[in-house]
Amino acid sequence: VLSLFLVLGCGREKPKTDFQLGKEYFLASDYAKAMIRMETWLNENPTDPTVHEARAMLVLTYHNDETRKNQFQREVDRIRQNGRPGVIAVLKLMENPTTASRLGNAIRDVLVSIGEPSIKPLMEVMKGNNWRLRQSAQRTLIQLGPLAVPALIEALDDPDVYTRSMSIDALSKIGDKRAIEPLKEKLNDPNKMLQIEAAAALDKMGESVPTNIIVDGMDDPNLEVRRAATKATWEIVDKPPINVVLKAMKDEDAQVRNYAVLSASKTGSAEVIKPLVKVLKTDQDDQVKNSSAKALEKFGSPAVNDLIAILNNKSDIELTIRVVQVLGNIGDRRAIKPMEKVYEEANNPLLKNETAKALNKID
Repeated sequence: VLSLFLVLGCGREKPKTDFQLGKEYFLASDYAKAMIRMETWLNENPTDPTVHEARAMLVLTYHNDETRKNQFQREVDRIRQNGRPGVIAVLKLMENPTTASRLGNAIRDVLVSIGEPSIKPLMEVMKGNNWRLRQSAQRTLIQLGPLAVPALIEALDDPDVYTRSMSIDALSKIGDKRAIEPLKEKLNDPNKMLQIEAAAALDKMGESVPTNIIVDGMDDPNLEVRRAATKATWEIVDKPPINVVLKAMKDEDAQVRNYAVLSASKTGSAEVIKPLVKVLKTDQDDQVKNSSAKALEKFGSPAVNDLIAILNNKSDIELTIRVVQVLGNIGDRRAIKPMEKVYEEANNPLLKNETAKALNKID
């Protein structure tokens, strides 16, 4: 009997603590039960090593509970007073993809509410190896706004090119004038992509920038540089050089072609109309074709004859629909008779409908 008692006794598991149960409830998204367990644990074990982790989970259970606003603020204040260990405990919750998916916004709100003590740990995460966590840290630093600016400025000189890039992007979105001079220094960054990103950031902050940095990048052998340059050209450069734009419109990368096509309408030259029509007819990427249609629409009447010339392409219904939509938006009366012919001969209901709508737009 004694032997049996010892065997059964030794095999019995210890009961779970309120912290363990609370964590299980929290991970299962049963936040009401998690709240009760964590409150009990913290009241009974205020000096336990798990206190920071428990407090991090507890403050998140309060976050969306309208009846617990005072408790939420109390826990935020306590985490702020605890400093780095408390912030790290909140940040670690982002490491679980499921928790991050469910509570990512709440975690960022808590870190922003904590304020200045969050900045250094967030910068460490933004410099880390986990790309998902880096992006989340960057978004939180942007939410922190002016408080994060000094740390982000310092990170402009980080050895890691992606940290510098993320810092430029964050400073651009915050828009604090303290970043202007440090960003101007990045116009000479060893990395061409960062030069372009710095120029785009400065333009967004109302500063004039040397557009040659951007335009030169459109012909760079590095794909990422070409992508950044063509995007910035579309956003910033008023009259990009025609020859550079035309070359980028033939790039092997669809993203580069797309921004180059959009930039073509900014050249102000009818020389790009026929190449844009060719893109509309032959490019294999739908987004590039749509952008070409938008660019031709911006040219207006000078593009009408070239569009009419490809209007009745019976072998490509999709192309004809794009063309009638552009002609309808341009509103030039020269397109009426050719479009009426398309309407009369159309067997495709969608083409017939789109042609009718386009004709109704032309006075």
